[in-house]
Amino acid sequence: MIKLLFLGLGHLSRGDVTIAADAARRLPRSTYTIAFLATADVVPQLRDLGIPAIALDGRSTAANLDIVDGVVASFRPTMLVAADAFTLNYSVGWSGLNVRILRERYGLPLASFDQYDWRAADYVVDFYGHHLKRFPPLLESCDLLIRNCPLNRPAVGGSGGSGGVVHVALAGGGPHDGGLDPPDRRTNGSGRVRRPTVFLANSRWEYVDVNKRSGASGMAQLIDAMPRVLHSHLAALRRPLTVVHVGPVPWRFPIAEQIEYRHLPTLPPTSFYEQLVGADLYVTTNAASVTLSHAVLAGVPSLLLQNDRTLYLGPDGRDRAGHGWLVDAAPGLTAAYPFRVCPWGWYGFLTPVLRDNPYTDCFVTANVFDRDEVLRTQHGLLDDASIRTVLHSRQMDFRDRLGRMPPAGDVLEVEVANR
Repeated sequence: MIKLLFLGLGHLSRGDVTIAADAARRLPRSTYTIAFLATADVVPQLRDLGIPAIALDGRSTAANLDIVDGVVASFRPTMLVAADAFTLNYSVGWSGLNVRILRERYGLPLASFDQYDWRAADYVVDFYGHHLKRFPPLLESCDLLIRNCPLNRPAVGGSGGSGGVVHVALAGGGPHDGGLDPPDRRTNGSGRVRRPTVFLANSRWEYVDVNKRSGASGMAQLIDAMPRVLHSHLAALRRPLTVVHVGPVPWRFPIAEQIEYRHLPTLPPTSFYEQLVGADLYVTTNAASVTLSHAVLAGVPSLLLQNDRTLYLGPDGRDRAGHGWLVDAAPGLTAAYPFRVCPWGWYGFLTPVLRDNPYTDCFVTANVFDRDEVLRTQHGLLDDASIRTVLHSRQMDFRDRLGRMPPAGDVLEVEVANR
């Protein structure tokens, strides 16, 4: 029996734990016994999925280490699996754990999920505003890397693993109708206009300015501006809409009268998924979003908004005149820089993992600061049956491609046996 102890210790996002749980719960129980050590807030989510989970909730690092010591001694794992090695290292101030301490304290093989193919990016991250940071090569200290697909390219054919790297497919939920038909403008012959539903989701990290210590103000401006920009694009459709927004911070500005705005601070996983697959359109500003992956696998029409250029929008800015709508919507935004992940940037960092990746054909990408492009794309995804049908076909083809990947249990079993 292979025993895997997963570590999900991020406070700002549940994405890495969601990915790890997706893989863990599909491992055959005839071969694997699994357990999670996680922050207290995600333990209910894991237990709802039928995964044994223990909260790392001691009042000190020493108390948390005692908890881990006890779990390792009683569970006796074959391998430790970090949902994300970098998040693990970041947690050391409260958990007492990082990659080095885990290896030295327990002497067990260590695996980590590698969501972004860090090696391809040479461990260099470009944060918003062209701030480059080289990260320590933590994954080189791991015995095994687990690359989830998506975001990584699917590995179809062969064993699914080589050289200490395995690829595992995300499952998500089942597909829905994929919006093959555009939202009805009228219902039951009543003449009432039906409101298409647009789904938005945010995490706490999307309100964290990681450039703050450097004194740069650009990221703070983007954090404030992006909800206003999204609202402006949706309002410009000039049609009734329902916007379901799940996230820690509601919109705090006047909302267009044709938009019915519903804010939910958080939802249980099942309810969250129901809202996602029930939407006519999912909109995100995060290319690495696990919710985007789940939307694609469920056949939900999806729009990724990113920025590939630098704009100067201040009073004397060269780009101000051509972006009057943007100046009106977000007057505090004096400059905008490239990003694939709002607000942190990551435009160059994610380029290698997204290059020649069939996943990117499963949603539509538009420049968030190009009003005409965004409006054209929104109209197409909401109203054009041919666009929705082609996109849905690509999504289901991609889902089938993931289904042809070797089962996660098989590829992991081979790699664990080699440690």
